[in-house]
Amino acid sequence: MTSAPPPLVSLLVCTKGRSAQLERLFDSLLVQGDDPACPDFEVVLVDQNEPGTLEPVVARYRDRLAIDHVRSAPGLSRARNVGLARCRGDLIAFPDDDCWYPAGLVAEVARLFAAHRQADAVTGRTLDATGRESLGAFLAADGPVDRRNVWFAGNSNGLFVRAAAARAVGGFDESLGVGAATPFRSGEETDFLLRLLGQGRGVVFRHGLVVHHDQVAQAGRHTRAADYARGFGRVLRLHRYGLPYLAFRLARFTASGTRALLRRDTGTALDKALWAIGTVSGYCAGRAGPGEVVAGE
Repeated sequence: MTSAPPPLVSLLVCTKGRSAQLERLFDSLLVQGDDPACPDFEVVLVDQNEPGTLEPVVARYRDRLAIDHVRSAPGLSRARNVGLARCRGDLIAFPDDDCWYPAGLVAEVARLFAAHRQADAVTGRTLDATGRESLGAFLAADGPVDRRNVWFAGNSNGLFVRAAAARAVGGFDESLGVGAATPFRSGEETDFLLRLLGQGRGVVFRHGLVVHHDQVAQAGRHTRAADYARGFGRVLRLHRYGLPYLAFRLARFTASGTRALLRRDTGTALDKALWAIGTVSGYCAGRAGPGEVVAGE
């Protein structure tokens, strides 16, 4: 008996502490299969919970979704690299465990890659349930991604990449991202895109390509700002963004913080100050090591 062909798309989901949100994601994936144009896809679920925590959830969906359930030690980038080794699809997506897909998304991703054969990665936006942009600001129109605009070209939820390119670039830098054993708790997705660009690979942004994600909770916002800023500064240094660019970004943080103070929005002003301080801290943390991939100016 011949085995089934591998799926076209692998959805790599790293999860910790979010059973209810994970079920929302899985429910949205079931809807994908209702579209006759939807290609075959698998879910590579990389579990960082206590053993057994997700077994009831996986059991409820296993007969309706192709789920490869594996475990990983802590660290988001580490978990993604564990998952990359398991992905069988030609295309790979990285949905967070607390995002959800609109109907037809997987089919749309497959169509975009078919239409843009020169592109090794496609990125899109994240919107909340009301249609507002979440998890950052985004480019206003379709276009190629480069070193200047990569910061506004999306986050991991809206990142889709050819499997061959993801492996050729070496996966994710495990010194970056949530759960890393370093102070650099962000930046792994942008670093990944910059390394793709550094290899001369095409990356395109599509404004109409949307994944849903709630707004970031206000609780813990200042700690998150400090953590994420250090990762941002580290990526600037790794990819050799020079001191003039660093000064430009610091000036923007300062201007935004000043405007917030004038509005008496002390919370936002503190966030911008933490971003400025953390960016400098990450940038000055050390030079790129001899084995680290850096992009030219």
